[in-house]
Amino acid sequence: MYERTPSASRCAICPLMYAVNRRESLGVETRMNRAWFLWSAATSFAVLVVGCQPFIWEREDRQRVDLGVASKPGVLADSAAYRDTIGSLTYLEGLSPMRVRGFGLVGGLGEDGSRDCPKNVYTQLVQMLYKQRRTSGRVVGIEDVPPEKLIDDTSTGVVLVQGEIPPAAVKGTRFDVSVMALPGSQTKSLRGGRLYPAELRIFRDVAPGAAVTGRALAHAAGPLFLNPFSEGEAATKSNPLQGVVLGGGIVTEDRRLRLVLLEPSHVWARRIQDRINAHFPGPQKVADAVSPSFIQLEVPAGYHGDEAHFLALVRNLYVSRDPRFEATRAHVLAEEILRPTAPHPRIALAFEGLGRAALPVLNDLYDHPKDYVSFHAAVAGLRLGDHIAGDAVTLHAQDPTGVFRFQAIRALAEAKKMGGAAVALRNLLADKDPRVQIAAYEALIKREDPTIHSTRVGGDNFVLNEIPASESKLVYVKRSGRRQIAVFGSDLKCIPPVFYRAPDGSLTITAESGDDMLTVLRVVAPSGTTSPPIPASFGLPELIKLLGNEAGVGLDGKVTGLGLDYGAVVRAMYALSKSRTLNTQFILEQPNVAELFGPPRRAGRPESEL
Repeated sequence: MYERTPSASRCAICPLMYAVNRRESLGVETRMNRAWFLWSAATSFAVLVVGCQPFIWEREDRQRVDLGVASKPGVLADSAAYRDTIGSLTYLEGLSPMRVRGFGLVGGLGEDGSRDCPKNVYTQLVQMLYKQRRTSGRVVGIEDVPPEKLIDDTSTGVVLVQGEIPPAAVKGTRFDVSVMALPGSQTKSLRGGRLYPAELRIFRDVAPGAAVTGRALAHAAGPLFLNPFSEGEAATKSNPLQGVVLGGGIVTEDRRLRLVLLEPSHVWARRIQDRINAHFPGPQKVADAVSPSFIQLEVPAGYHGDEAHFLALVRNLYVSRDPRFEATRAHVLAEEILRPTAPHPRIALAFEGLGRAALPVLNDLYDHPKDYVSFHAAVAGLRLGDHIAGDAVTLHAQDPTGVFRFQAIRALAEAKKMGGAAVALRNLLADKDPRVQIAAYEALIKREDPTIHSTRVGGDNFVLNEIPASESKLVYVKRSGRRQIAVFGSDLKCIPPVFYRAPDGSLTITAESGDDMLTVLRVVAPSGTTSPPIPASFGLPELIKLLGNEAGVGLDGKVTGLGLDYGAVVRAMYALSKSRTLNTQFILEQPNVAELFGPPRRAGRPESEL
């Protein structure tokens, strides 16, 4: 379904709302703040790290998944966590992120779009848009605009859409996609735009400026997010012709995954297949020995969203299920985990693969004085459903000096069937360290905890999460994966006097000392149209909803939304917090070094830890 911009006479409030409904771009460049640059730099550095901890996506010359396993099997040949495992006999194929791209159309650009479209791109785009019309249907009362007319409208712009399908991704997995106006086009800005549904195909560059494309493996759509910050003349300038659709890519086919035997064998392929299927029982066949060399893998439904853990566990399963072997190996692992140089994450996975029979051995390690022993043993026990292990992991999460603190919080997030883990995470919302509060919040979001009050703002514009139980006063903003604003604490509000004016002049928020309400003005930069003064609550959640909700008026005649996009709302929250007009601390999503890289290496010789 494609709709034409509504006419001004249909506007609910005034000419301003007509412009808001069209989502006209503000067309003003902003400058990146230092935090934005640091995020990009830290993320680039993070993915270059090799072997830091299990389950982190890493990037080498050939991108792959780090399964907590040394890249050279010889390094682990002497470890009981490696010998006799599936990983000692096989390697995984299909772990490189898959690059996909396609052409798309961004709408809602006002007069900042263009009619430019190369002929070869035009043909592809028209065919794709007609295909989308056939599959999406029509909405009663909304005019159906032909694709040719959409492309020929100056409120739209043709763009290149690119992304990477994550390793081991299953159908429905979301990923960020980048959007860029075609080079040489007359498009002025993509700010405020929305990407129409676009197909993303695999491709291979065969020559400069030439590529071979394959089948469509994903599609992308949604509102664009451009860098909303400005801080100082020395800051890096953002590009109004480039943006990101956070979580806008959706995988349409499961990635192919298979184990490749180092030495082809019908017998071993069947044994490995049976071992995997026995460990992951259910209606779905997880492993299928399709040949002496390959074992096809399907990620079980219970591991969707946690594919890296599934793959790590598969490779750390012991081929033998002999009870005598398992009992002996559990005690050998218990001795090895005491060594400070041992592969502790892999040992934890090996314990997990042994199953609940390993719990008596693990139980003796939960309170070991060495933190690396107690933590990794407790994580293994937690994954096996041991509530005592859950208590041990909680102690690590609560320890303000603990090096495994953030890893423990993440482990509690994964223990969705353990109610005590949720209680521990809720208590961490009151921690003195804002990073811990945010980590606990993220964990509770993953668990879909009912104590987090979530509201969709402006349809799919963004989600507002309220955490009133927190004693802190924080505003936390996501800029990857999901468009979310989280507000921690109660009685969050603007304190007069208030004055905020967006750098592009699109929004003004004011209040004098003694005023009972804020006064908000919405301005459309290209036309200069200004709304009448709109009264707004001092309360932060109410203000965020007013700014981000779709433009409209309620039955009581009050304005219910101004139609600002996610970036514009975030920019306003940042400025109000920076000026201390909001009684909150503003925190932008940042890479947490302890979370990404694991605990730091201890100084001194290894034997000093014995």
